Amino acid sequence: MTTVRAAIRSTAPRDERPVLPTGLLGRTSRLLALPVRHAARTAAAASRLSSATSEQIATRSAEQVFATLGELKGGATKLGQAMSVFEAALPEHIASPYRSTLTRLANATPPMPATVARRVLEGDLSAAYGSAWRQRLIDFDETPAATASIGQVHRGRWRDVQGNIIDVAVKVQYPGIAKALHSDLRAARVFGRIMARATGLDIAGMTEELATRFVDELDYIREGRVQNETAAAFAPPLPRALVLAHADGAHEPPGRTSVVVPHVYAAMPRVLVSTWLDGAPLTALLDGDKTLLPSGWRELSVADAANLAALLIGHASYAPAACTGWMHTDPHPGNYLLLPDGRLGLLDFGSVASLPGGPPLALGHLAAAVLAGDGPTAVRWARQAGTVAPDADVNPGLLLELLGPIVAPTGGDDFTYSPAWLRALMAHLSDRRFAGIRRHMTTPLEYALVWRGVLSVGGLYAQLGATVPSRAFELAYSPGFRKATPTGQHND
Repeated sequence: MTTVRAAIRSTAPRDERPVLPTGLLGRTSRLLALPVRHAARTAAAASRLSSATSEQIATRSAEQVFATLGELKGGATKLGQAMSVFEAALPEHIASPYRSTLTRLANATPPMPATVARRVLEGDLSAAYGSAWRQRLIDFDETPAATASIGQVHRGRWRDVQGNIIDVAVKVQYPGIAKALHSDLRAARVFGRIMARATGLDIAGMTEELATRFVDELDYIREGRVQNETAAAFAPPLPRALVLAHADGAHEPPGRTSVVVPHVYAAMPRVLVSTWLDGAPLTALLDGDKTLLPSGWRELSVADAANLAALLIGHASYAPAACTGWMHTDPHPGNYLLLPDGRLGLLDFGSVASLPGGPPLALGHLAAAVLAGDGPTAVRWARQAGTVAPDADVNPGLLLELLGPIVAPTGGDDFTYSPAWLRALMAHLSDRRFAGIRRHMTTPLEYALVWRGVLSVGGLYAQLGATVPSRAFELAYSPGFRKATPTGQHND
């Protein structure tokens, strides 16, 4: 680690030339070729080729996807991260290469040059603190500890207002990323339409909204505020939302306070400074490499470690939504750290859903009605939630059949997720029997990020093969579900 006085000294031109490809035509053409190449390889792998041959094809495809998305960064990398979560839905011999390749996008994209990172860092710190910034950031490691979709993370040391010296993570945004990200929106929208046609699911509108929300992740000042507010969901004092849940007879699973959110010390337009967390990436557990796990994790069996990780991921996903009005909606493996003593670090709050009233009541009521097999009530709440058009003629029994597997994990005390379960769910949702009812169903744009978070968490559970107390999570963190079930004291 070098002192900042030395690290910031540079003779490089003080311009903001992009350090990554930003051209609309070049980026879009390379991105849109990926689904075509991926589809061709997947089709070949699904043919009568041998398992070894199909795995070689999948490996080459994965490496090609990784190289392209890693170089482009921005929304391109985010598409890759989303793909890495849902590899659990693929047959194992096809999925395996993606497990070892696409998940690396979270931390292994090519870094920006040190001179460029220094220019960004100096510019934002000078604007925020004047010449006194050198007394704030007193050390800065020029070698990035991690690279991600829109910025990279360096290790440093920060002097807070009390004079304490803290090890920090300094996230620096790539110059030119805004232009590149806007270029990627077009490709993401086309990608959504391609996937909609391939799966039979009406996801084009949701993909459009998700692509638009990518731009929110450029706002590091907003991210810093959300990150500090979200930390309250995991503090020892019981949040008001859980006080109300306890009064209704619902108690959250253990482990809420074992989730750690790094404190943000400074948030600037292109620089974010927060507490440094030492831990192992979740991918170490997914890959079965126990040598990388910290104490509190390595002593557990593989199954127990997977169950603990899933338990804490559940809290990380749903406690903030109920307790702070924010939902973390980018739950890919790179955003979790396994910390000593069986704790979990939650990182990167660029992608969040704003839920000022907590989880939508109508969706909770809808889930409870489907679980209870009450078709007419399910249709009523589906209309109120906006997932079914007000004038649509919907068969209640068919709606229950379609949504049943989605809410099934909340039907008992525990549910065991698996890649086979996820593959069966995807096949079920795209079944031709539901083509008619799918045409009447929509995804309200305000729920797009919520669905992204929920589906991605399910994908992580499946990758882990974990047993999760899903019903307890739903009762504690979803007031609508709680009020519509027999365990709630205020049924309506």
